[in-house]
Amino acid sequence: MRRSWQGGYGPATKRGRSRVITFDSVTKRYPDGTVAVDDLSLEAPTGQITVFVGPSGCGKTTSLRMINRMIDATEGRILLDGVEVGTIDPPTLRRGIGYVIQQAGLFPHRKIVDNVATVPFLLGWDKKKARDRAMELLEVVGLDPAMAGRYPFQLSGGQQQRVGVARALAADPPVLLMDEPFSAVDPIVRTSLQDELIKLQSELHKTIVFVTHDIDEAIKLGDRVAVLRVGGKLAQLADPKTLLSEPADDFVREFLGHDRGIRRLQFIGSAGLRLRTDLTIEHEEYAIGSAEPWLLVVSPDERPVAWVSPRRPQEREPYGTFVHGQDSMRTALDAALLSPSGCAVAVDADGKVVGVATREAMDEALAEVADG
Repeated sequence: MRRSWQGGYGPATKRGRSRVITFDSVTKRYPDGTVAVDDLSLEAPTGQITVFVGPSGCGKTTSLRMINRMIDATEGRILLDGVEVGTIDPPTLRRGIGYVIQQAGLFPHRKIVDNVATVPFLLGWDKKKARDRAMELLEVVGLDPAMAGRYPFQLSGGQQQRVGVARALAADPPVLLMDEPFSAVDPIVRTSLQDELIKLQSELHKTIVFVTHDIDEAIKLGDRVAVLRVGGKLAQLADPKTLLSEPADDFVREFLGHDRGIRRLQFIGSAGLRLRTDLTIEHEEYAIGSAEPWLLVVSPDERPVAWVSPRRPQEREPYGTFVHGQDSMRTALDAALLSPSGCAVAVDADGKVVGVATREAMDEALAEVADG
């Protein structure tokens, strides 16, 4: 007997509330004997981003598509808040689950506003309500409302991906599935889209399952990261910090790469960095005769201008900044590496200088990280 799933929302679930997704000993075996997913058991918690990551052939996309029954499991169960997806009519199920794929998958013959309003139309919303919702979401994902009347071919790849996210959110689904949605755009646009997703999730708190082959993307976006082996076996499920500091085995360690120690720094705050406040000057001339190797020129409104050396006070050198207590140690280290001084400029939320993290201070902090 099919369970009622009106509009994608069960009777015991408030409209739009996120759901927990449970994989219970799920296997996908094809008729030729190929096992794409092998006895997968895990939980994607309510309101969090769970990332499936791994090499080609590890079953991450297959696992994702079994949630909305684009592929059916051979064995085991997938549940949404305890309701087995196999008991729900597939079209009805999919209307309650947002789905974003590579290159957006927009309808080329429909204007952007109608692409976004696709699912509301299917759910029986009247045209004005559906289009009003679409216009609202275009702004939410950072697109100019003037684009509503254009067709997909008139938008850049990054803009099309934003439309794809807006379309997935149009009916306020509790679950969002994202299958390598940002892999087809250039690195700058990709970073922008990742940041936009993090911002949206902080406001919407959807249950998101995200597929990627990029471990950096997985660590940046995921509350929990599931690393899969070839053949669909779960190698490790952990939060990013634990994954980087305690890889389960050699496969996970190798997949994470040799720079996982650097990646760990993004989960360690900069609040403990010792700062010096005696290395700032108002004019380059003040550096002459100083025993310090580098001094920071600061503007009248307390913003950084440049590094100068007492040996060459007229030569301004670049600087890097981090927000003290807000940014991570990785950001602070990056700021130090951007300057020949080897020092990082600590600023407050308004961009005003609060001090300087010297090489010695950075060394102390990194030693503490290494000591755990």
